[in-house]
Amino acid sequence: MARIGIIGAGIAGLTAAYQLQQQGHMVRVWEARGVAGGAIRSERTSDGFLVEHGPNSLRATTPIVPRLLEDLGLERARLSAAPAATKRFIVRDGTLRPLPLSPPALLTTSLLSTRAKLRLLREPFVAAGAPTADETVASFVRRRLGPEVLAYAVDPFVAGIFAGDPHRLSLKHAFGRLYEMERTHGSLLRAALHSARTGATDDASTATDRRIFSLRDGLQMLPHALADALGEAIRYEAPVTALRQMPDGTWTVATETDATQVNALISTVPLHALGSIDWAPAVDTSPLQRVPYPPVRVVALGFRRADVAHPLDGFGMLVPSAEDQFQILGTLVSSTLFPGRAPAGHVLLTTFVGGMRHPTLGAASDAAVRKVVLNDLQALLGVQGAPVFERFIAWPRAIPQYTLNHGAAVRTLEQLEDVHPGLFFAGNYRDGISVGDAMASGEDAARRVDAHLAGADRAVAATGP
Repeated sequence: MARIGIIGAGIAGLTAAYQLQQQGHMVRVWEARGVAGGAIRSERTSDGFLVEHGPNSLRATTPIVPRLLEDLGLERARLSAAPAATKRFIVRDGTLRPLPLSPPALLTTSLLSTRAKLRLLREPFVAAGAPTADETVASFVRRRLGPEVLAYAVDPFVAGIFAGDPHRLSLKHAFGRLYEMERTHGSLLRAALHSARTGATDDASTATDRRIFSLRDGLQMLPHALADALGEAIRYEAPVTALRQMPDGTWTVATETDATQVNALISTVPLHALGSIDWAPAVDTSPLQRVPYPPVRVVALGFRRADVAHPLDGFGMLVPSAEDQFQILGTLVSSTLFPGRAPAGHVLLTTFVGGMRHPTLGAASDAAVRKVVLNDLQALLGVQGAPVFERFIAWPRAIPQYTLNHGAAVRTLEQLEDVHPGLFFAGNYRDGISVGDAMASGEDAARRVDAHLAGADRAVAATGP
């Protein structure tokens, strides 16, 4: 029975640990904090609000998600998003405009001008970019769809997902599906028509369900259930200080109090934290530490329903950078999205500020952030009066940015795994930043560990008596 070490009890590390434990391996997880879950944190307050400090929802777009929910007995706690969640708003000219979600809606939307709509008709005739080029998201969208779609659809979308800047994000790494659609079909429209004709999905056989959902007591129920299943395999408040690969290929993992030898090792810590570990032999992690993680502030405010003029009949709103009279990135109407997020007669609005657009604001004081958020919510949603509930959450290094240099970081990870057999990396910096992506990354690392151990066993058998 092999012993596997996993650094970090975020969702990627927990998923990997659970998978390996189910396969019969001994696992040991080291977590620097006193609780599992990483960025997934849910808080139920005494006055009836439920605040998500990190991710607010989940999609079962990879089979590992529904499988773990079933294994852990969480299916009965699953909450589907309200029907109103399909409606999403983008700010244009200081007002909220519904995002068009169908071709007929695209023809009638006030979000885009007639000129921009006509520009979309040219998309099938736009030449494809060079397949080897690492193009920014902004360059790709401007080239294929025009500047207005970039400004009022893609720019706010990127801010809502990455808290990022489309002029800096790599299309190939941040939105690989779009890159592949152009590479394979030469046109986004032709790719969409092909999928409609063949019944293919964007994620082929791995896609299961794109509807968003949460859990009764918040997303934190998922990592907590995984942690409960792992039990004493997790060591809390045990930051890893040093890693040493032994001549036989095993690893010694050291904390401030002890050292443990493992047959294989998975690191799921953020890339910027790798430099704090003493590696032997020495490992150059500088390309990984150059991946930007901008600061983001999450501001959850509860209001009396009567104090908000807008009907709040949607998922939320996103603010394009072109609407520079506002400083927030966007707001989720949490109490519309899922039940049980606010007490009767009240609403919960979760607003995001900072990111690559306003990094200084992302690191500002609660008082400064509060003033900005209230001013913008008053102008955009007609909020009046003081909030009855407030919660300010700071993420000094929030979401890894898949910039044009991200390919170098990915290559560094792959080279480290090649040079150090038995070392694997998993997390939201590799193949997607969503919760489901991180879970899939953990599952993939567990699969690769299992294959590595099986290969080592075969090698021993081949050289034995």
